[in-house]
Formats: sequence, structure tokens, C-alpha cells
Amino acid sequence: MKTLGILLSTAGLAGVGAIALAATPAQAAEDAACSGARSIASAPMLRDHKPPSWGTVRLVRDSCYRYWAEVTMASPLPANAKANAYLVQYGGGSNGRVLSCDSSGGNGAVVKGQRTCRTPKVKATAGSITFVAIGREFHNYGGGYEEISENATSRTR
Repeated sequence: MKTLGILLSTAGLAGVGAIALAATPAQAAEDAACSGARSIASAPMLRDHKPPSWGTVRLVRDSCYRYWAEVTMASPLPANAKANAYLVQYGGGSNGRVLSCDSSGGNGAVVKGQRTCRTPKVKATAGSITFVAIGREFHNYGGGYEEISENATSRTR
């Protein structure tokens, strides 16, 4: 678990730049065919594990069994803050894989003036594969970004 925390810390502190990716025709067709995206697990974003909630992290699945994590903050972030969602996969050939909003196919971490981001979508039809969505919020008080809140959904399919 300590290794996962270090991995997530490193991923969370990676750059906040967003990369615009054009969808291929096959991706566009699959997106159109895969409807019914719904939240299958969620958790509040708490500072020091105490209310009030500053946002929500959700694990989402569509009708084609594509999974992703989303974080939605309660209000647009100020200049010294950022937030990120992480999708952790358990089982299958990519066991232990961690993807963030900054990963290829995601839409970039939440930065100044924004409220939400999502990770890339991962297709998983095997019943043995489960996922956890983790949300983290960071602030920069002048010495670099430090985590100020984190929460995770239950591990589910």
C-alpha cells in the first residue's frame, strides 16, 4: 500500500498540462454506441477526513464496460490549487495499473478556474477485474504542490 501511495504521489505531482487528443473514427463510433454512463461508486473529497466536502470522486462505467474515474470539485479552483482523479485496476493483465486525468486519453488535471477532470476509459469485461477511483486535491503555498485532501471509492466492478 505504501508503494501505491508513493506512485500516486508521483503521478499527482506530475505536470498539469492538458493534451488535446483527436478521437479516431473507431473511438467516435464506440463512444456513440456506449451509452448509459453511470456512477457505480463515489466518495466525498474531505480535508483532514472531516466535513465539509470540497468535491466528489466517482467511479463511472458505461454500457460497454468501460470504466473511468472522475473528480468534481464544489467550486472552480483558485490559482494555487489543482485536483486529480486516479483509476486503479485490480486483476487482469494490467493488475496494479494507475491512470490519472493527466494520462493519455484523460482530459488533464483540474486547474485554476476548472471543476472537473476524468481519467482515460479502460475496457474490462472480465468479472475478475475491479477498480477503485481516488481523488486528490493539492495546494501550492509557495514551496510546491502538497496534498491537502484525498478519498477513494470502494473497490468494485
